Amino acid sequence: MELEDVKRSEITNFTAEVFFEELQFILDEKSEREFWIKNHGMNSRAFSKDVLDITSHIYATKKEVKEAVFVHLSKNSIYHQLPEVFFHPLVISSPSMSNREIVDAIKENKRKEEANIHFFIPFDTALFGEKLKLSNRYLNVFTDDYARKNLFSLAKKIIQMDIPLSKEQFYKLFLNLCNAEKFKENLPELELLLRSILGYTVALVYRTRILEESPFMALGSGILGYNFGTQGAVISEQDDIVATVIMSESSSYKVLKKNISIIKKILSFFVFSNREVQVQYRFTETKGFLLGENHLGFDTIPISA
Repeated sequence: MELEDVKRSEITNFTAEVFFEELQFILDEKSEREFWIKNHGMNSRAFSKDVLDITSHIYATKKEVKEAVFVHLSKNSIYHQLPEVFFHPLVISSPSMSNREIVDAIKENKRKEEANIHFFIPFDTALFGEKLKLSNRYLNVFTDDYARKNLFSLAKKIIQMDIPLSKEQFYKLFLNLCNAEKFKENLPELELLLRSILGYTVALVYRTRILEESPFMALGSGILGYNFGTQGAVISEQDDIVATVIMSESSSYKVLKKNISIIKKILSFFVFSNREVQVQYRFTETKGFLLGENHLGFDTIPISA
């Protein structure tokens, strides 16, 4: 897309910061172009939007021919912020001045104004770039570096749980917590979530909880389910969850214990609090002793918690 097409497009109605981002995206195929901001001031009633015009300037250096794109904005330049007396010394008007002299004085002032605005273009461009960084924190919340730092700090305050995750992993967890209803008790989706955060497969299944110790209080000298009424182990109405971490090779015990803690804390956001989460490991590559079809320390006695 060329500049003439950009001028006729709807993006010229955007605010200056949004327009500039879109303009750079559209003209990305010619990234060697330079971009300059030229602020014409905000005094004219005709300036009802930020972007007034876009012009191109071709110039030659010792090595190559380059193109500069000037973005004309209805914003005040540094020139407009400084006292007028710096650039236009006060002149005591005389009744003897002819109309021609008055017109010439106005033209001279206009010429000086244009020259001064042009002088401040590099400074206005640098200042606009700093304002653009501030705007990007709001426009690009999930991609701008400063915005992501702020978002990470906000996420830590909201979650308020000490989870040993990297910033990137914590960031992914926070984004998915914003859509927690999608993952609530949804084991297939939770498997995908854990893989996206941890980088390896975690298989989740429900397992019936059998209560070996009676959950009931004693009734006199009898305990319901043991020596009073129906005897035997009690099956809980709420199943537990078994998370099997599938790894290609073994790792240090410290790393394994850390992953167990991470998985339990992550799942605590998405499953009922009265479920117990049990974590175990399965390794696809083994170097232990073969016992029949199993390997000692890997799938014969799995590491679990």
